[in-house]
Amino acid sequence: MSNVYGTVFEGAETVHLGDPIQYLTAVIGGTNSDAVTGSNKLRRRVRLFAEAKCWVKYGTSPTATGASDAIPLAADACESFDIEAGYVITAITRT
Repeated sequence: MSNVYGTVFEGAETVHLGDPIQYLTAVIGGTNSDAVTGSNKLRRRVRLFAEAKCWVKYGTSPTATGASDAIPLAADACESFDIEAGYVITAITRT
């Protein structure tokens, strides 16, 4: 089974600056697996790295179901997103 790893940085900067403030892991499988960002009210930049191709979705109560409502991540690639603190990140297998 593969994972999506997240590294959270404080603030919504254009580059990843300073020390990471949180590390996340969500399992990529046939059902959604959750990873939660920090709880204070600041916007966060999160860098996601997927071990396998998958769909991810984030929000207050997300469910990644595929192409119509989620973001595709390639295997062994990093993507960065600005999200609200306290959001949940979910991942599901992409075939």
